[in-house]
Amino acid sequence: MKLRFNVDKTFDEGIKRFSELYGFEICEGGISVTAEKGGKRGVSLNAKNAVIYYKEKPEFFRELCVLLENCAKSDCFDVTEPDDFDAPGFMLDASRGAVATVDTVKRMLDYLAAMGYGFMMLYTEDTVEIKSRPYFGYMRGRYTHEELREIDDYAYAYGIEMIPCIECYGHMGKYLMWEAAAPVKDTAEVLLAREEETFRLLDEWIGSVSSCFRSKKIHVGMDEAWDMGRGVFLDRNGYVPPFDIFNEYMDRLMAITDKYGLRPMMWSDMYFRISSKSGRAYYDEDAVVPESVKVKIPKNVKLMFWQYGNGGKCDDYMLKKHMDLGCEVGFTGGVWTWNGHFPEYHLAKEATDFSLAACKKYGVRTVMTTVWSDDNAECNLFSALLPLSHFAERVYGTESDEGLKARFKFVTGAEYDEFFTLSLYHSKFDREEYPDYTERFVGKAFFWQDIMEGFFDDKLFKDPMSAHYRECAEKMRGFAKRADKWRALYEYATLVFEYLSTKTEIAERLVPSYKAGDRAALAEIKDTLLPLLLERTKAVHRAHRAWWMSYNKPFSFGVLDVRYGGMAARCECAMEQIGEYLSGAVETLPELDEPRLPRSNTSINRFGRTFTAMGVI
Repeated sequence: MKLRFNVDKTFDEGIKRFSELYGFEICEGGISVTAEKGGKRGVSLNAKNAVIYYKEKPEFFRELCVLLENCAKSDCFDVTEPDDFDAPGFMLDASRGAVATVDTVKRMLDYLAAMGYGFMMLYTEDTVEIKSRPYFGYMRGRYTHEELREIDDYAYAYGIEMIPCIECYGHMGKYLMWEAAAPVKDTAEVLLAREEETFRLLDEWIGSVSSCFRSKKIHVGMDEAWDMGRGVFLDRNGYVPPFDIFNEYMDRLMAITDKYGLRPMMWSDMYFRISSKSGRAYYDEDAVVPESVKVKIPKNVKLMFWQYGNGGKCDDYMLKKHMDLGCEVGFTGGVWTWNGHFPEYHLAKEATDFSLAACKKYGVRTVMTTVWSDDNAECNLFSALLPLSHFAERVYGTESDEGLKARFKFVTGAEYDEFFTLSLYHSKFDREEYPDYTERFVGKAFFWQDIMEGFFDDKLFKDPMSAHYRECAEKMRGFAKRADKWRALYEYATLVFEYLSTKTEIAERLVPSYKAGDRAALAEIKDTLLPLLLERTKAVHRAHRAWWMSYNKPFSFGVLDVRYGGMAARCECAMEQIGEYLSGAVETLPELDEPRLPRSNTSINRFGRTFTAMGVI
């Protein structure tokens, strides 16, 4: 395809990148492309003349992609997209182990631009450089100022606003573990209020990180500070009501953002948690934020309400509660990347749809979604492109499944159904409704559970999964044979499913065979299935390391090395134990004598823990 552009020159760099990504030629003899900035979003083509309508620069690149997609189908069309939301935002977790390389962030920005995202955040607890504090982000793969500026420059060509996203109170455990951080430490996770050194740190940090970006916005975090005021603060000050601590801290923090001319946003949950009966519940329908607190919430901060769909569709009443606070409100969703090796598309899709419907009802225009990387970033980053595409398409009004699938394929070069199959890592999804959302998750728990202790075996006795995972492995193997661009991802998924098929088959058979006295079955498990599981453990480990080192800085993969190494060691130990039992060297296997009690999948992430009685490898 040949295109001739007569548009703002600041678009040239982004257009050049798109020409390489989507295979069109920029030349004089092609379709004439002009652009009109105003109140409309869309694109039209008639008689070799195309017009792109956009409100802000990122929307131009989305509509350019819409033009390219539709040109393959027709030589005359007029597409108008609704204006219920501003261009959406995206947050990438760079603090839970994986720190994406600059090249990886650039590659993600290419996709985000094609989808129409308007801003991006890198969530950095301590993974940014503060030159005066060498232990800040030490051995964590922190971004240098030069790297952040390079990312900002790359995003700027698309009009995507890079917004610093940090934590100014809680979630600071990775820094607070160092002796150098002792002067600012209240508890293991929370900074010390009423301490001048804390605010010197925040001043240096905010000044440092904001200098790397063009944006005058900043996300200051402030979420989940569960135990604020209960450590060193309590020793020094005695008991102080949580709202008093929090409001005082916010006043000091806002003075710093004002100093640098920044427009802050923050997670909203602590206002609601402190107001709840338990002091922790974010979505408590009965919680009431006192008027005395409402008047102290800084009116220049945007409150970001986050809800990922975990356990209830509470966005409607929660958005109303936010509106009642009298502050500007934004919404944050999530693409369910935090429960294992692949995203849970089913929940991401469901949560996105009802959340955006609620935002539309209440007129919330700022919406974003998140790729959280809990538990050391096990999830393959680019497997999240499907729920990211779904979120963007819902923002821009795409309603039909056919439209969702077509857009995803054009932007990524992947088949929608192939990526959706990755979600079967979690469950069969053979029911329309589940009594509790946690019943949907099994994959991560079974992936890491101990062979001999089998904390989740009870679920497999009731609902075997080995055949399901064998079928998934065959599907992914077939996808890999046909794929080009995403072959490596599908090959990796094949290995994951093969591992799970063997792991769950052992769990389904081991205890029943032992209790039935079936020595032949135990011998088969020892001599065939466990050696196969050991082989497949090592294969997944190698493949996981390969894509991690391709996408991320190397720091923190050691955590996953330990996990995989632990699983391999447990295979060898199980073979030895079963062999000793079969030879008569021992009379019983105590772990298999223990009854397999029911266990919920609730909170299966525990930041580095696997599923044994000890909990931690």
